[in-house]
Amino acid sequence: MSINGCFLFRSEISINENPSCISHIAKFSRNFNKAHDITGILIFDGQRFVQYMEGPQEHLLSLIRKIALDPRHTKFSPLHQANGIIQRFFTNWELAYVSDIEADPLSKMWEVDWKTAVSCLLQLLPQFDSG
Repeated sequence: MSINGCFLFRSEISINENPSCISHIAKFSRNFNKAHDITGILIFDGQRFVQYMEGPQEHLLSLIRKIALDPRHTKFSPLHQANGIIQRFFTNWELAYVSDIEADPLSKMWEVDWKTAVSCLLQLLPQFDSG
């Protein structure tokens, strides 16, 4: 049995990148995550990203390295990483993708410590949990 971990980061879209690339990222990520037992959420407000991922530690570490090197975003800033998590928050979502410019919790997540960021992220759950 593998050890589950989680990872939270924020970044900004690259100045040379078209925001329409996000739909491609979400589609690819869902397929990749499903194949590797990774769940989580990606929030994009037109300029900034916040992403929380959870799953087998070995798969997360590999994915984190790929994301950190992705030229479609800049200012990659890890906020939190933990190993041995017991509970997943997004068990039903390979990647919940939210694009909401008015998402107040996103602006808060950009400026606070990781515990507050996770709290803000969890405030969004009721909006996107279909059952």
